[in-house]
Amino acid sequence: MSKLTLTEAVKVLPVSESTLRRDMKSGKVSFETDAKGRKQIDVSELTRVYGQLQASDPSNNTHQKTSMNGNETATLPFLAENDGKVVTLLEAQVQDLKAQLASAETEKQQLLELANGLQKQNAVLMLPPPREKSGWVERLKSVFRTQASL
Repeated sequence: MSKLTLTEAVKVLPVSESTLRRDMKSGKVSFETDAKGRKQIDVSELTRVYGQLQASDPSNNTHQKTSMNGNETATLPFLAENDGKVVTLLEAQVQDLKAQLASAETEKQQLLELANGLQKQNAVLMLPPPREKSGWVERLKSVFRTQASL
């Protein structure tokens, strides 16, 4: 979720900038380009490709990312100042996703009701036409109908 510029990424990676650029060019590392044309790499992408990230200078006030097993995976100073913003953005995104899910559930229910109606309509249309009765009583009735119409 957190994006790094090339300069920031090189500070936490065990590889040089030229290696990172080569890996980006070859497609080994995916990246995005921001509105100003700067390449940005997701922290999770760097962890996926290079494994454990290196800690930068631990003497400054930094945010330490800890993995599930308790090992320090990276020290990222730019995250500490943006934690509140990130949390706020993520909460807004969660609310938006919940609204989209509720809308999708409503639409799903409407489509299911429509499908059931169409199935019932199709069943009625697929019934064979009623058979004409051909007994002597029916022939007699048709004779009377024709005489009455004259």
